[in-house]
Amino acid sequence: MFKSSYRYIDLDVLKESTFDDTSIIKEIMEVFLELIDEYVEALTLHFPDKKWDLLFNATHKIKPNISMFGISKLETIIPQLESNFKNEQNLDTIGVMVNNCLVVFKEVKREVLTELKSMGNE
Repeated sequence: MFKSSYRYIDLDVLKESTFDDTSIIKEIMEVFLELIDEYVEALTLHFPDKKWDLLFNATHKIKPNISMFGISKLETIIPQLESNFKNEQNLDTIGVMVNNCLVVFKEVKREVLTELKSMGNE
């Protein structure tokens, strides 16, 4: 299984929900990579400008993918960020969570790309 292969992602849920269909898995992974790029861009652009509504929307959009890709390091952080952005609360302390997200998503992206490459033309 994937658990021993990666530090940040666990693809068991994805494999199970797609009945281990490689073509579907690859397609979902490619869409997820785009979402990661969009989310990182939103955090990078809108957090310094305190555009909470845009940050909430971006966080809400990426949230369902956290459990699908087994990203345990973000399972509590993403819902907290979503709530904080929506309610404009704890804004003086969420910078650490935003930075954690940026670091984790960089690694998640690397691992998803590695997995996609290892799947090749199956």
